[in-house]
Amino acid sequence: MSAARRPVTRNGLVARPEWPALLAAAAAYFCLLSGYYMLRSLREAMALEAGREWIPALFTTVLLVQLAILPLYWWIVARTMRRRLLLTVYLPVVALFLALALGLARAGTSGWLAVAYFVAITSVNLFIVSVFWSVMADRWSPGASERLFGFIAGGGSLGALAGPLLVTLVAGRIGAPAIIAIACTLLTLAVACGYLAQTLNRGTVESGAAPSMTAPVGGRALDDLARLVRSPYLLAIAGLIVAGQVVGAFMYNEQARYVEAAYTGLTDRTALFARVDLAVNVLALAFQTLVVGWLTTRGSLKLSLSAMPALAGLSFVALALAPTLVMVLVTQVIRRGADYGLAKPTREMLYTVLNPESKFKSKSLIDTVLQRGADTLGNWLYVLIAGLGLAGLSVLSAAICFALIAATWWLGASFEKRQ
Repeated sequence: MSAARRPVTRNGLVARPEWPALLAAAAAYFCLLSGYYMLRSLREAMALEAGREWIPALFTTVLLVQLAILPLYWWIVARTMRRRLLLTVYLPVVALFLALALGLARAGTSGWLAVAYFVAITSVNLFIVSVFWSVMADRWSPGASERLFGFIAGGGSLGALAGPLLVTLVAGRIGAPAIIAIACTLLTLAVACGYLAQTLNRGTVESGAAPSMTAPVGGRALDDLARLVRSPYLLAIAGLIVAGQVVGAFMYNEQARYVEAAYTGLTDRTALFARVDLAVNVLALAFQTLVVGWLTTRGSLKLSLSAMPALAGLSFVALALAPTLVMVLVTQVIRRGADYGLAKPTREMLYTVLNPESKFKSKSLIDTVLQRGADTLGNWLYVLIAGLGLAGLSVLSAAICFALIAATWWLGASFEKRQ
């Protein structure tokens, strides 16, 4: 085992000096995902309020919005000090959702407000998560990330448990505007904890010194686009995400079809989606705290990356054999839980061996526009192949997942070479 991957304490993966920054980072991700999942539970119900047949058009609109937002984000990243980046990105998001909450309080859940809410949360959610992990990749060394990113992600999963649980308990009593207001408070707390994590982590045991918090990332957007196109490493990460999003779009539409037939009303659907999110994040937390750190440090990043498509592929095989609503929801829990618990932390590790511009800009392009472009592609493909039925779509999804194992193995090997 290399020095970079060997635990720095005798009995665990975390050295004593790393604990304060690690706890602050985990708290920031807790607040971020707790607030986001409160908003997400409403999003799925809002999509059905707008009309299931409009889902492909909604994702197309989201893609266009992100294409407009991304250059602005790059401009901000190039000029904003690292310590102010979370504040600069998150506070406009908070203001946006407080405005939507006010609109819902005054006008109720109209069709246009449902569309606006869906487009807003689906457009910004990837940005707020992407910038958080960009900051983390910027502050932790590759070796430290292998040991610690699972724990940081675990803090997020605890928040992702708390958010849906809170929605489940109060959705019928306080209404959507109050839920949004609570979520916005949590996003603001995420900024404070994230700043604390940056301040405390002025260098890790292995890296010696982290980048200055007063220095902007710099660089030009055109240079970053060229870097993405020329890098097989970045293109492989992009391909992995695109394939996963296309499969996710197939299942998203099938879930919407089955839930629309079985449940009526915004409150009932919101509560159901909150319960699904709760189950997803219980599974993700188990993977993050018990599996990913151990699997990566004792085995390899290749194993951690490949575990997710293997588990998802097996769940799709089971769904093809038993195509029912219950199995749709179970498959969604397994696929999303493995994605958040295994694939997400290990994908974030892949960026720690890259330069700062790639960590912030190439990553943001892949995590936002490319990911939402894949969502749009998957949703329109679904329109063309929906006639295959749930069983046929499950077989196709399983084949894609098993093919991805080769790609994840290559990416893990490339990461180890770059270290």
